Amino acid sequence: MHNNAPNTIKETLNAQYEQNDDGEIQLNNYVLEEELGKGSFGTVFRGRDTNDGRPVAIKVFSKTRLRKQHLQANGFGRMIGRGGMRGGMRGGMRGGMRQNFMRGPSNPIDFVRGEIAILKKLNHRNIVKLFEVLDDPNGDGLYMVYECCEKGTVMDISLNKKAETFDEEMCRYYFREMFLGIEYLHENDIAHRDIKPDNLLLAADGTLKIVDFGVSEMFSSGDDMSKKSSGSPAFFAPELCEVQHGELSAKACDIWAMGVTLYCFAFGCLPFEGVSIIELYDLIQHKPIEIPSGMSDSFNDILLKMLERDPEKRITIAGIREHPWLTRNGIDPLPLKEENCTNVIELITEDDLQFAVRNINNLFTVIKAVSKLKQLRRLSKPESYNPNNKK
Repeated sequence: MHNNAPNTIKETLNAQYEQNDDGEIQLNNYVLEEELGKGSFGTVFRGRDTNDGRPVAIKVFSKTRLRKQHLQANGFGRMIGRGGMRGGMRGGMRGGMRQNFMRGPSNPIDFVRGEIAILKKLNHRNIVKLFEVLDDPNGDGLYMVYECCEKGTVMDISLNKKAETFDEEMCRYYFREMFLGIEYLHENDIAHRDIKPDNLLLAADGTLKIVDFGVSEMFSSGDDMSKKSSGSPAFFAPELCEVQHGELSAKACDIWAMGVTLYCFAFGCLPFEGVSIIELYDLIQHKPIEIPSGMSDSFNDILLKMLERDPEKRITIAGIREHPWLTRNGIDPLPLKEENCTNVIELITEDDLQFAVRNINNLFTVIKAVSKLKQLRRLSKPESYNPNNKK
């Protein structure tokens, strides 16, 4: 059973940090420990809440990069880069207008407010919990504090390198965990849009947690049509690979990505790999799907149903729930849908996006910034092309 009470997420606009007496870097009441990973957004650290000792994961964003993504998402990235705009603004934006676009929202938390609003609404054992969002007013850092998934990613998938595979029973276990989280999201009219092993983490007890809602989309009931090409290209559905593809079902795209993820679980590699985006898209659209031997016919059947190129014929979440592979022909039944999706959350409104977090100033004792602040500004450098990375 899942309580539908929204998560309480704190917003702190006075985040400051220092080196404590033990030589550790401290961000308000959080001690930063080892680095867990890097991405295009920045860096993830393991941390510890000094109030209660609980482990946390701290996702460090670069506000500069968030502003750049904001501009690109609103169609201004290339236009600003070329110094002009088409149509009535061929001469380029005037100084003040250009400056406003480059600056973005006055509150940097606005850049991630959509993700915060989603996570505030959701409460499910297979979806990561967000505890707090902090802003460093004097630096480039924006910090999101999550529950810590101590066992890390379920699988590390890299180009041209085979990962250690799971046997069919472990594939089933992890897929069931992923399915229950996605079913809950879809029932609440939310499409994740970036399902892949990198975004499936394991808690200390082995529970799978779906993370990274940065490109997720919310819809009105019964309408999941979207024009966005969000996610990681290697996990794109064929319809996303079409130039100017128009509206498509975001939930059907999630299901294709679930199929690619299951393929990774079983075979330790991606079903489609190209040396360029163009080649990758062509393979996703046209290459015959080859399933290596060693898995059951039932496994192969559900995999092919998820990797159906026609989204109208692709298996649905309801169809996956009924597929005998998930339950070993009924021997290991799933929780009922009513139990998994109990107390469906209310529609996420514009007010939720505007007021996704409580505005709490001076929640913690302000710590004077010292020279060690530079140690927390080790944000990641832009990565080289990898189709497993977000577009």
